[in-house]
Amino acid sequence: MARKMRNSPEILHTYAGPLRCKFDASADPVKASGAKAYMRNISEFYGISSPRRREILAELKKETGFPNVAEIDLFVRYAWEQPQREWQYAAMEMMAPLTRKGEFKLMDTAEFMIITKSWWDTVDYIASNISGQLYQKNHDKIESRIEGWLQTENHWLWRTALLFQLKYGHKTDQELLFGLCERLSGEQDFFIRKAIGWALRQYSKYQPAAVKKFVETHPLSGLSRREALKVIERKR
Repeated sequence: MARKMRNSPEILHTYAGPLRCKFDASADPVKASGAKAYMRNISEFYGISSPRRREILAELKKETGFPNVAEIDLFVRYAWEQPQREWQYAAMEMMAPLTRKGEFKLMDTAEFMIITKSWWDTVDYIASNISGQLYQKNHDKIESRIEGWLQTENHWLWRTALLFQLKYGHKTDQELLFGLCERLSGEQDFFIRKAIGWALRQYSKYQPAAVKKFVETHPLSGLSRREALKVIERKR
């Protein structure tokens, strides 16, 4: 039976209230300080480890369930307003399972997550676990959406375009991947150069000869080149 759609205050009361109580109870100021420093002060933290956060989410799922497709955008936007980074981690992890059915309207929520409070820790998870899942179910929408991302000045959307196929394995669209790497190869941004190398390295596990040829015939940065060839050179 479909879950009845609730109004905004009820949605936040159902999920956010219990989650806040669990976060507050597990907070560790010492670990929070360390996490904040490690992440270059981009956010406040509760100081909750990833294993403990997953335990908290498992508890919440048993007690209240997770937001459904109709509710998740509101919950995500609420989580993104919170100062502690664990809220953003939790929202991503609650949203990821919803993408398995390919509801492409969730890409609008994913874009909001990518361009807001952006850093590698959220963007990389969203790329392969949310955007990647949605594109896998909606191949016909990839070209226009990715092109739209590349027309922006947002490097985090560019990074997502490079990384969304990380878990595709043999199903990776080689032409798309190589085309994106070539198109963005002149960018000086560290996160773009690193993403090019990472995407090529991952694909080299399945098509080493193709990756090697691409690296040898295209003017990639030293960082991209080194990252791309790590697996290939390790197997020599």
